[in-house]
Amino acid sequence: MDLVNLESIELDAWVIDLRDDDDVHLHWLDRLLDGDVPVLMGFSRAPNKNCATFPKWEKRLYGKLKEMVEVTPLVTEDASVLGHLPAVSGVSQVALPTVFKEKAFSHLPAKQVWVLGASLGGPEAVKQFLDALPAGLPVAFVYAQHIDPRFEETLANTIGRHASYSFKQFADGEPLHCGEVLVAPIENEFSFRHGVVSCHGSPWPGPYGPSIDQVIINVDAGFGDNAGYILFSGMGNDGSEAITNLPDTRVKIWVQDLSSCANSSMPESALETGRVKFVGTPQQLALNLVNHLKNTWVNPNESITD
Repeated sequence: MDLVNLESIELDAWVIDLRDDDDVHLHWLDRLLDGDVPVLMGFSRAPNKNCATFPKWEKRLYGKLKEMVEVTPLVTEDASVLGHLPAVSGVSQVALPTVFKEKAFSHLPAKQVWVLGASLGGPEAVKQFLDALPAGLPVAFVYAQHIDPRFEETLANTIGRHASYSFKQFADGEPLHCGEVLVAPIENEFSFRHGVVSCHGSPWPGPYGPSIDQVIINVDAGFGDNAGYILFSGMGNDGSEAITNLPDTRVKIWVQDLSSCANSSMPESALETGRVKFVGTPQQLALNLVNHLKNTWVNPNESITD
């Protein structure tokens, strides 16, 4: 094995995959171990990307790297992207279906809740999605975004700038109402009890927060068939493990179109589970959600035609 000049490389850690036939090359390993850069070694073959155990394996890898280098994982968005989001929304808004006009959902507890999961490239995609939605839909959202904890409040203010939905920071014991977007806290896990958010008082499991896998699991426990899940642009596979293990194969799982993602790893991993029901750009996802809500709205005294 030929290595470049190790001293000329600036990096946070080495990840080494050792195989049985590598024994004759271990002289270079001594050089790595004698250096100042942490070394993470794997002695067994990593699972295939299409294997059901791959999401859990990759999440453990991120966790180990986070412990070693003590920096924010590379699946986490930083604040720079927020400053580059457009000051004026250029997204065309979907028309509100007739069946929802002259209704007053905004003060009612949400019965339909959708999780919006994202990491790298996610803020812009989620903003486009929410900007395209009309006010007055009988739905609320839980937005789980991997981002530097210092910019949690800035995230809500920036993404909600043009949206017809009000962003709210987590507050223990409060119900989630239609027309609201609850920003999942980065530090503390929460769940829903009878439609009310409940803080666990403990960090999210896994290497980064909020854990989109755990958000999906907790929302499913709280809302069941009345929940849906959309995964947007992001690095890593957070969300895929939970999707695979959801008991109802009819659950509504959508992802952002890979070609429109700044980073397609997260939606691509979801697609590999075989559980995704719809793929689209942020605007197409918004239109599909409006149509879904219209077509599933049941009121025998009103017409559902638009």
